[in-house]
Amino acid sequence: MTNSEGDKQSCLLLAKSHLTPLKKMTIPRLELMGATLSVKLDAVVRRELDVPLEDSVFWTDSTIVLQYVKNEERRFLTFVANRVAVIHSGSSPSQRYHVESRLNPADDVTRGQTAKELLAERWLNGPDFLCLEDSE
Repeated sequence: MTNSEGDKQSCLLLAKSHLTPLKKMTIPRLELMGATLSVKLDAVVRRELDVPLEDSVFWTDSTIVLQYVKNEERRFLTFVANRVAVIHSGSSPSQRYHVESRLNPADDVTRGQTAKELLAERWLNGPDFLCLEDSE
């Protein structure tokens, strides 16, 4: 978010760590489920917060997910097609970005970190680059 003085701030509003269903799935499908969930949670936060928000930005470390969402020509199997449709309906291409895995705090939860480690600044406020100017 950018405050009234123009300073950028980043903080954790909502998190979900258990996304994996009981049925075994491939990593790309799990990443796609995560991207879909982010769009759905964005809608929930926008509906529940009593604060005017501008465009949200969606980050993923999965280049496969970005290619799924970017692809306008290929037809996907039902599982992928349904999730890509949700992402398209809840976001625009200008809102979707790639982040390197090592900078992705969302993956910290999946790496077996302790609660103390998760309460570190990176988990609560995100990586430093989120508060840089767009041109940086």
